[in-house]
Amino acid sequence: MVEEKSRVERQRLAWVVLLSSFAVCMIFTIAVPITANALLQNLTESLVIFVQANQGTVGIDNSTGDRTALLAGEGGVVIAPGQRVLTGDTASALIAVNPPNVEELLARLQVYSSTDLTLLEAATPRFGVSDKENSLSVRLDNGRIRLTVPDFGERPSQILIASPQSDITIQTPGQYTILVNNDETQVTVQSGRVVVTAVNSENSLTLAENQRAVVPTGSAPVGPLETERNLLVNGDFSQELSRWTIFPWNVERADQPAGQVRVLDAGEEPRLNISREGVGHADVLVRQSVNQDVAEVESLRLLVTFRIINQSLEVCGIAGSECPLFLRVNYVDGSGFSNTWQHGFYAVGDPIPGVQPDGCIPCAMIQDVHEKVPLGQEYFYDIDLGAEISRQGRVPPRFIESLILVSSGHNFEVEVVDVALLAAD
Repeated sequence: MVEEKSRVERQRLAWVVLLSSFAVCMIFTIAVPITANALLQNLTESLVIFVQANQGTVGIDNSTGDRTALLAGEGGVVIAPGQRVLTGDTASALIAVNPPNVEELLARLQVYSSTDLTLLEAATPRFGVSDKENSLSVRLDNGRIRLTVPDFGERPSQILIASPQSDITIQTPGQYTILVNNDETQVTVQSGRVVVTAVNSENSLTLAENQRAVVPTGSAPVGPLETERNLLVNGDFSQELSRWTIFPWNVERADQPAGQVRVLDAGEEPRLNISREGVGHADVLVRQSVNQDVAEVESLRLLVTFRIINQSLEVCGIAGSECPLFLRVNYVDGSGFSNTWQHGFYAVGDPIPGVQPDGCIPCAMIQDVHEKVPLGQEYFYDIDLGAEISRQGRVPPRFIESLILVSSGHNFEVEVVDVALLAAD
């Protein structure tokens, strides 16, 4: 009897062990792949958020409130979530968003003066098999930013911008401007698509190309409203050199080569590249005919983003006429006279009176002193063209004839990322 009982207990134990082993096996068989897949899908690493001073001194605050000063031309820094970018009245900054260890631009933020911007999140899937999006989240408490999102590569991105009045969601390549103050948030879509949602509300508004919305404090979004018109076509060179005319190179010495004008891709983003290597002077003009009446516009803004990769002449040569990049606008003023406004940029050397002037001596044009920019660094220039011409004592434009990009010097290379002429009616 005892022997029979012992045999039953051994059988019971054997079944327990067998069933337990089977259960553990099944758990591992199911759980391990699920867990592994979850890790492959959800593990992330940080995007690279690289900040450079565009003009003046930019403050970078960490999560404890300690501040680092970032000066134009002194390189940049990588920031992490929780850090703030602060620009004063005379400062501006450029922020590039890139995947880790990859030369691919996911987004560019041009941060204007008097802006308070905080990075909240910047993440990308750690493994290529993940189907998750790149995620960028920032808080704009005050000021103005212009956001450029190039065409997505293999992985889409989601960009969230929080302001005191709204949450802005961007999932489409394009160009966007956000302006925030104590009273309202303004969102402008030059190209692309954006969803604007009022804070603490389900009221949302979708904006498409050439639309604008205003979100007053405590109210729903108002729009779509009219926005600025870009008088230039293909200013981002996404259609190669369509609508642009390249003039023949002017080369001083017959035995020396001309340069190259071409559109190159840099991290999924086309750029106009103008380069030349040789002895003696050479220059080239790249023009777009505009032929637009601007007599009734409220403002006329000229924007360009570019970088000077190299230049051999210091400043703009002995006559100030050989800048690596000139912006030139031909127009008819309010009195009916034809005029030309231009502004020159250089990256090497410092002006010396009588040796390296800070303006173009032989140029019979409306001009200010040439502007020095950091060598090899992207730079953005943004002015109200009418106000600038008035400041220089001239009658503002009533008709824009053309915009011209001029590159000149001996050895030089310039990249123009985009150029726009925005008219607000």
